[in-house]
Amino acid sequence: MNKTLWLILLIFSNCCFSQSEVLSQTAIETYAKSIDQSIKAKKLVKVFYPNMSACGGGLYGYFQNKQLVCIDATYGAELGFSSRKMYIKNGVIYKIIYKECFAEWGKYDRNYPADKFEFDPSKMTYTDDVYTILLANQVRFTKSSHKKNIPTKPDNTLIDQLLECGKQMQADLTEVIHQMDQLKLVKEMPYICEMDSCGDSLFWDVLSISPYNIEYLIEQLDDSTSSQANVILFGGTYTVADIAYDAISEIIHGIPTFELLGIPFDKEGCGYCAYWQQLRSDHSKRIQFKLAVRKWYFANEKNLVWVESDDFAICDCRGKHPNRGHYEVKK
Repeated sequence: MNKTLWLILLIFSNCCFSQSEVLSQTAIETYAKSIDQSIKAKKLVKVFYPNMSACGGGLYGYFQNKQLVCIDATYGAELGFSSRKMYIKNGVIYKIIYKECFAEWGKYDRNYPADKFEFDPSKMTYTDDVYTILLANQVRFTKSSHKKNIPTKPDNTLIDQLLECGKQMQADLTEVIHQMDQLKLVKEMPYICEMDSCGDSLFWDVLSISPYNIEYLIEQLDDSTSSQANVILFGGTYTVADIAYDAISEIIHGIPTFELLGIPFDKEGCGYCAYWQQLRSDHSKRIQFKLAVRKWYFANEKNLVWVESDDFAICDCRGKHPNRGHYEVKK
């Protein structure tokens, strides 16, 4: 196939939304570097696909302004793994780093035949192949093994497979986002009830994948969109932000809510009403609270431990907890 035609077809097949922008290799590398820096600085929202991705394995997506900008997936096996890191802009994959680290059984069998030696995993050697692909105005395809460059021609079959996998992983992550966004449809929050009829099932469905996606819930803490769920005792309705914070509080027990709000708990008055009064007074208060929760979470993330329990934090609920546990900050 003519190289120019192949490139055009490749870019158009890679496009998920509309006509893709053709970038230079330099522009792609600059963009990828900025994404890596943002990931390191925890400026992006990390989303985890709770099921094993069929082609990627353990799958994480990184979002910026609600747009998927990076995929990081690892498919592990007993002896070896493969990983795929993809940099995405406006739904289009522009850079792929694909790694293969697999046991070299042929070499092992030649050196240690089974009829003479017992299997010793410490003597196994592994491949260390890294493919870097830039889908630029001129496609760049490079391969290295054990940190040495290996001259090679572009493997169009591999590129097609990786792009197809990338599309599937984007769909997987979109599925997670869709489920998390069901919070806005919650019509009743749990209060005093048995677990077989305790609030809207949508809330518990979201909660079931939320332990892996706390960052996405935090991102909703300034969403003042009203739901149809009434606030018992204090009046008014829950916003998406309020429901998201209840979900976070049910996942991580012991969050210092009023410390993060910057106000005291109203012991002598209406108690928890201070929470509602503070956040309803001005939208800027929600933004400040979101930033405080985010800061607290990242400061304590490494100290969170999972506790198997049927205790509930946000309601007087009885029965088995859907998550069968919660996080606490290790003391």
